[in-house]
Amino acid sequence: MGITSGIGRIKFTSPATLGYLVVIIAATLEALRQILSKALLVPTDQITTELNPVTISFFIFIINGLFFSPFARKSGSIRKIRKKDLFFLSLIGMAEGSALITYFFGLRDSTAINASVLNNGEIMFSILLALIIFRERLQKMERIPFSMIIIGMVVLPIGYDFYNNGITMTKLVFGDILLLLAGFFWALDINISNHVSDRLGSQRITQLASFVAGLFALSLILIFQIPFKIDFIHMPTIAIIGIVSIGMSTALFITGLKLIGAVRTILIYSINSAFGVVLSGVFLHETVTMASILSVSIAFLGLYLIRNRLGSKEIMNRSK
Repeated sequence: MGITSGIGRIKFTSPATLGYLVVIIAATLEALRQILSKALLVPTDQITTELNPVTISFFIFIINGLFFSPFARKSGSIRKIRKKDLFFLSLIGMAEGSALITYFFGLRDSTAINASVLNNGEIMFSILLALIIFRERLQKMERIPFSMIIIGMVVLPIGYDFYNNGITMTKLVFGDILLLLAGFFWALDINISNHVSDRLGSQRITQLASFVAGLFALSLILIFQIPFKIDFIHMPTIAIIGIVSIGMSTALFITGLKLIGAVRTILIYSINSAFGVVLSGVFLHETVTMASILSVSIAFLGLYLIRNRLGSKEIMNRSK
């Protein structure tokens, strides 16, 4: 009995089990972002002030950076960080800032369900970046699953909205395109974060990248003279989005990279699309169409089939 319970504890606290757990939690927190952000961006009877996405992003990143500062101190002094890693952290911050701002502009004109489906565009772009960096071609058996990823994440959701709006560039379709573009910036974030995660803790990466992203948003506010208008009633939602849905989700994602590797982390994390679609239907009362279900299903199946491709690349990268 004692031996059995001991084995159970070992399995439960093993790096692999903890890795799966933190990535699932990260995916759930990520799915909440669509719901909270959509409610914040669209004025209601209770909240009539229309907020600018850049202003929202600034407050989110600054709050996020301040929240993670006490935890980041345990990672050691900033002075010990190499200049090369500080450069990469700056790139991560600018990529995160660009991604969130673009995402908010897209979500404002699109739907939370579309944001959930297109949110995993970062995975598609991550694969494309990996192929470009390694300068390899997809084999014949890999082209079908990768095509499924593109169809599920791009062709079906955007094509469906494009067709339903009379083959014209409406605000909804343009919002979808911006959501997809945000995925490209997040793909850059993922690849650079993976590069420095072996040397820096996830809390330190999240803290410094958030401050850089906040400064990036502030520079846009000053350059384009964006109204710095926000009500106190918005702050709790902004704090939850920044600390929980973005900050903690990012930190858990980076932790997952360390515990179970990029392949399993990306694959499990992709379930946030399914979570987001369900939550959008329940809390925002958006219509869950067959196209949305097909998009999520086809994309996830493509990711599952191509996992061996990503796995071989990860092994090659570690051996160098």
